[in-house]
Amino acid sequence: MGIKDLLRFMKPYVEPIHIKKYADKRVGIDAYSWLHKGAYSCSMELCLNMEGDKKFQYVNYCLHRINMLRHYNITPVLVFDGGNIPCKALTEQQRHSKRKDNRKLAMAKLKDGDINAATEMFQRAVSITPSMAHQLILILRSENIEFVVAPYEADAQLAYLSSLDADKGGIDAVISEDSDLLAYGCSSVIFKMDRYGNGEEIVMSDVFDSVGRAPSFLHFDKELFTGMCVLAGCDFLPSVPGIGIAKAHGLVLKYRNLDRVLSVLKYEKGNQMPNDYFISFKEALAVFQHARIYDADSKRLKHLTPLRETLVHYSAEELDFLGPELSSSQASAIAQGELDPCTSLYNGQLKKPIAVNNTSERLSSTQPPNRILKQETTTEGCLTIVSSHKTGTKRITVMDKTKPKSSLEQLSNLKQLISPLNHSIPSRIQPDISAKRSSLVPDNNPFKRLRQTQKETIVMNESATEHSEVKQVEDLETTPGSQKSVEPKTVMKKRVSSGKKIEGNKNTILNFFSRV
Repeated sequence: MGIKDLLRFMKPYVEPIHIKKYADKRVGIDAYSWLHKGAYSCSMELCLNMEGDKKFQYVNYCLHRINMLRHYNITPVLVFDGGNIPCKALTEQQRHSKRKDNRKLAMAKLKDGDINAATEMFQRAVSITPSMAHQLILILRSENIEFVVAPYEADAQLAYLSSLDADKGGIDAVISEDSDLLAYGCSSVIFKMDRYGNGEEIVMSDVFDSVGRAPSFLHFDKELFTGMCVLAGCDFLPSVPGIGIAKAHGLVLKYRNLDRVLSVLKYEKGNQMPNDYFISFKEALAVFQHARIYDADSKRLKHLTPLRETLVHYSAEELDFLGPELSSSQASAIAQGELDPCTSLYNGQLKKPIAVNNTSERLSSTQPPNRILKQETTTEGCLTIVSSHKTGTKRITVMDKTKPKSSLEQLSNLKQLISPLNHSIPSRIQPDISAKRSSLVPDNNPFKRLRQTQKETIVMNESATEHSEVKQVEDLETTPGSQKSVEPKTVMKKRVSSGKKIEGNKNTILNFFSRV
């Protein structure tokens, strides 16, 4: 990250400070640098997407440092990275590949039971995503803490804020771990700040005006310093083989002209220098000087510094290497954290930084503000379908994999409900039916009358045969769900022939079910 070995090379210009030096002032923060450091404590949880609150420790890390700045009456201004700049695509691809390899190593160590080694690999594999940044933005917005999402590089946006006066939204210093900020021209950068506010600061005015220090930058200006950084190798252009920060400094100090330095390199390195290195060098230098940033006053994109004459006549497409142009509405939505700078999709309207496990909650919490949420139901599979759209109807059909019942089976089930005497009633639905019936005929219970008639019959009939037949009727009445082979009509004929106290069919079980 940043210019290779630049901070080590400029160690003579590093001064230890405490953050209270900037009390009553505005200080910019490279938000992604804090997010990266905060993610180290929960790297395994983030890489494995584990449940629980521990994977949000990176938010607590940032909030602790914000509270520390506010304790010293410092106004924090957090700046987040935006979209990827085209000329940085190769670097991003290489970083992604390294993170992927580190994740594989971490999984292997985890499988072997080596938790410490796995944690170290997970720390190298973790990646900060726009959704993670959005979790922090939600809290900043609720706490009324100033922030801005850069259209592309946060370093360029911080350099722009450093060039403004405080009454116009400017900042006096930047807190970061990225040495690119020096190449972008930030006037004062604080590195390695700990939880207590101690850090190391480089002030560029002291670098250029210093006498008697080595390495010397006495005859440097911002352009020469940035050119030295590009020669040493940066995120936009790798260095020529054999050229490091010390060699680059020596060439710039000796010739004090970047074109002459390139000519000397071409002569010395020959075929080791790529044929298109001169063009690539000019583009990388232009990114550090003229990258597109967001201007809060005009609410649109502008260049970090006015374009030089060699770039003025370029078309808008030819200047895309500085970051593609965006409309005013897009730029404002990105700056306010409402639009994802990478996907150009609106961020969810979440109210607090929590992990949503339920699918419906996740859908409802991440809908764009200008979209309508509609719920449609379908009988196919008995599933609820949720779809969002601006105009028209987008219907999603989810089929249930269970085999539907045939029409014959459905008809058979219907007959069982209509004719309970011909088909047995399942015991699991019988209590519900009985409860409903008792509420409909509370004063005309045929079972109650039948029991009274049975008592009279037992008293009047002393025959053992008649007594056993009445017993069969009691069994029939008390356990109707278990009768599968009993013929009710035959039983009733026996009762009528032997027991003359039963009057016709008025109080029979058949008469009861026929009325129902």
